[in-house]
Amino acid sequence: MNGALMRASSRFAIAAALGLVVGVGSVRAADLGGNCCADLEERIAELEATTARKGNRKMSLTITGQVHRDIIWYDDGKSSTTYYGLDSTNSSSRFIFNGSAKVTPKVSMGFEIMIEIEAGGTSSKVSQFDEDGKVGGQISGSAAPANSFNAGNVDPYFGDARRVAWWMEHADLGRITVGRWETAGVLGTIDLTGHIFLPASSSFSLLNGGFFLRGSTGQYYAITWANILDPAANNPARTEGVRYDSPSWHGFIYSASINEAGDYWGTMLRYANEFSGFRVAGTVGYENIRDRSTPATIDPTAAFWTGIAPDITATGFALSAMHVPTGLFLQGHWNHVDYNTPNHVTSGYWNDGGGATQKDSYQWLIQGGISKNWFGYGNTTLYAEYGQATDWGASEAGRNFVGTTSTTTCPGPNATCSAAIANFIGVNGVVGTDVSVWGLGIVQKFDAAATDLYVGYRHFDPEITCNTANCGSAATGATNGHLPVQGIDVIAGGARVQF
Repeated sequence: MNGALMRASSRFAIAAALGLVVGVGSVRAADLGGNCCADLEERIAELEATTARKGNRKMSLTITGQVHRDIIWYDDGKSSTTYYGLDSTNSSSRFIFNGSAKVTPKVSMGFEIMIEIEAGGTSSKVSQFDEDGKVGGQISGSAAPANSFNAGNVDPYFGDARRVAWWMEHADLGRITVGRWETAGVLGTIDLTGHIFLPASSSFSLLNGGFFLRGSTGQYYAITWANILDPAANNPARTEGVRYDSPSWHGFIYSASINEAGDYWGTMLRYANEFSGFRVAGTVGYENIRDRSTPATIDPTAAFWTGIAPDITATGFALSAMHVPTGLFLQGHWNHVDYNTPNHVTSGYWNDGGGATQKDSYQWLIQGGISKNWFGYGNTTLYAEYGQATDWGASEAGRNFVGTTSTTTCPGPNATCSAAIANFIGVNGVVGTDVSVWGLGIVQKFDAAATDLYVGYRHFDPEITCNTANCGSAATGATNGHLPVQGIDVIAGGARVQF
């Protein structure tokens, strides 16, 4: 064997070995043997047999993702608890398969499949009564509900289809995406640091949404924090549809989508650029939703199908700026939702509960701080934030939150849900909800490990008003239509590891 062939064969063997280490990771270097050339062909065959490979050589395949887990402490004003190892709904654990192929020099095609964690302990699902964060099911009642994950060897499922779509792109004309994807429309804050959303998402309901509100004497109201906060739709929503994204033109990108059965559409314009030491990003968007939320029982003669269809419009804008040399940044957004049609059938979008006229809802957030690589490991970000969520749980006629076991009503945004509660204090005639949110935290990036380590604090302070003096019951402790409600404190510490 000549020297050139020897070197080529050795390089091939090394490359195959590296592929094995990355793709499988279970074979030690010593397993390759001391004399790599004696049985080179046999060893290469073994490596090829154990190396992870994609299905064809036309379409590329890349596997990426992240693991994001938290330790979260809650204080609901009357009691406190710590949950260990939760998955953070601010940016869930996930893995991603994507690929692309060139059709012509200007035309590409590709796909993406993103699977995120859905079951098990997640920050938006746990409550004072449920440390497992199970999907649906009971939240009170027997000591071990049938669908609890309490048993240590009971494994919750991981997979939820966050994205499943194919796309086609022309360098001069833009990209068409078909499948399950983010809708074009209203967005929240654009995070220029790239990581403070881990403890401080632009949505307010992703850390504590499952917790119940407490009264001044410790009573539990039949209202969760998710009922009076934004529904995380500004992330944005994901559903089946067709979306168009234009090429970037001087930093501007225009997007539009049509979804479901054509009864949900949106459009947005985004901008991102850097000049004179400043990095700037912004967006403005609009959505219109007429989709009905499919009921548990299908009956074509029911009022659900013959009643007034929803007609929801959402508008919003966001603007972010960073001074790159110093790392100082300021960013925020404002969103508004108009439910328009009185007594419409529920849609479920943007926290819509249907029924009597739901009040227009607002949410805004401002975040600021500094993000700088002071220690050489990666950027350290210090931030503070303040925002408000207004009237997400209110209606002009007064919204009711029941407090007894029922198969047709529950404290969720819709008329029916799978959770049953008993002996919670019902609150009736809610005509106003306002939640102020402030927080601060620190995030440290470790570039060498593609890891962000953080701790963040948020305080939520609610105000709830009713159209009756006692909010439907003397047990609420309400006077003059003002419901006494405790705030909640949340400290989240954890890490996101990307791969």
